[in-house]
Formats: sequence, structure tokens, C-alpha cells
Amino acid sequence: MFNFSVFLSALGISFSQIVGIGPQNAYVLRQGIGRSHVLPIIAICIVADILLIASGVLGMGKVVAGIPGFLSVVTWGGAAFILWLGFKSFRAAYGAGGMSLAGSVERDRKRAIRTILVVTLLNPYVWLDTVVLIGGVSTVYGEEANLSFLLGSLCASVLWFGIIGLFAGKLAPLFEKPVSWRVLDCLIGFVMLFTASMLIYNYGLASPLSL
Repeated sequence: MFNFSVFLSALGISFSQIVGIGPQNAYVLRQGIGRSHVLPIIAICIVADILLIASGVLGMGKVVAGIPGFLSVVTWGGAAFILWLGFKSFRAAYGAGGMSLAGSVERDRKRAIRTILVVTLLNPYVWLDTVVLIGGVSTVYGEEANLSFLLGSLCASVLWFGIIGLFAGKLAPLFEKPVSWRVLDCLIGFVMLFTASMLIYNYGLASPLSL
């Protein structure tokens, strides 16, 4: 039976985790701003999320949730890494170079697809966020809510990659200025801080129920 409150919770939790994946999002955003091979790139990201999140919610999440102390280690380790990514974003914004659109957008289709596959499937934090964290948190709501949780998580993925992939191109004139990249780095930094706080908050909600 569909549970709308679980759907909304999964949408918020998953959205916060997907936003916090640095290399993948940065690459999609760059390609979107450069209007280069956007559709295959966001399709790969969404399909990868469908497979990884489904494996976590429907099975793998239960396995890791049953390991004593594992969720605690993953939560605090993941939060620490996300905070580190936030620090790197703020440091990049403060630096003199900033990011530049020129020369950073991949125009070759095969190389673009190969790159997004690498930053998605060979990034351990993508697996951490989707299979382990999202899958682990889903166990809090019970097996009967798996479908509602899975739908909410997948909607978060489709919304996020659709937004940054299809609408980033409209920002191309703005990102001709280095200051725009600095603002973006600051926003990414704040997103990372929010993601880390949400991760810890959700762990606090789940812990009493798992005891």
C-alpha cells in the first residue's frame, strides 16, 4: 500500500544525499552548462541510481543494517567526508583561480559517457549514499513501506539530474564570469553542510528504533 508520508521522507532524504555527491554532480553541471551530451549523461545517472537504490532498499540495506555498529560508522564517516567536500568547495571559492567553462566541457560523446560512468560507478561514495545509507535508512520504515520509499528515492534522482542537466544550459552566459563559479562553489559548500547535518539527524531518528 502506498504511504505518502514515507514517500515524502524518502524524497527529502534521498535528495539531500544525491545533491551531496560531488564529482558526479559537478560533471553533470559542467556538461549541462556547456550543452554537451546532456541527455545520455543524465540518463546514465538516473539508471545507475535506480539500480543502486533498488538494491539497497530491497535487500542490501537490510544486510548492512543488521551489522552491529556498521550504520554508525558509515553515518559518521560519510558525514565527515561530506563536510570535507564542503570545505573543499569553500576553499575553491576563496581561491584565485575558480572554475572555468572554457576547456572543461567534454565535446566527444564517447569520452563524455565514459567519464560519467567512471565518476558514477567507480566513486565509492555513490555506493555509500545509495546502497548503504539510503538502503539502511529505508529499513526504519519497515518492509511494507519499501515501495513508497523506493518511489520517493527514485523521484529525487529524476528531479535532481533533470534539473541540473536540462536547465544548467540556461546559465551558460552567466558562467562566463569567474565570480559565478565562486558563487556556485559557495552554494555547493552550503549544500554539503546541510547534507552532513541531515545525515546525522536521520541517523539520530533511526537509532532509537534500531535498538
